Amino acid sequence: AMGGSTLYVETAVKTSKESRLDMTGQLGDVMKESASIAYTFAKSFLAERYPGNKVLDETSVHLHVPEGATPKDGPSAGCTITSALLSLALNKPVLQDVAMTGEISLTGKVLPVGGIKEKTIAAKRDGVKR
Repeated sequence: AMGGSTLYVETAVKTSKESRLDMTGQLGDVMKESASIAYTFAKSFLAERYPGNKVLDETSVHLHVPEGATPKDGPSAGCTITSALLSLALNKPVLQDVAMTGEISLTGKVLPVGGIKEKTIAAKRDGVKR
């Protein structure tokens, strides 16, 4: 088996002062739901751990999953999306050679996902070290 494929997640603050999450890329319904859950949890996490940080409360965030017209769906990107949002809000970049997978709950629990062998093969193929 060739294995799965890796997805890259990008975030950026937009100029709008409205608290909103805009998503682009060929995201399926389940992945949009995962992004919404990740956004809600990230805001909650910041409110609890970094009460002075209002980045996600006071700005519009653009979340993009590149890869052209390849449809992407499934809950496995939840923890990755959460990490991207927190990285943006805290201005701390995620290491570039890290891969992660896991569905996230509204309370921040990382839930198990399938296809770990395929995901590991894809990550190694793309040069991921951690």
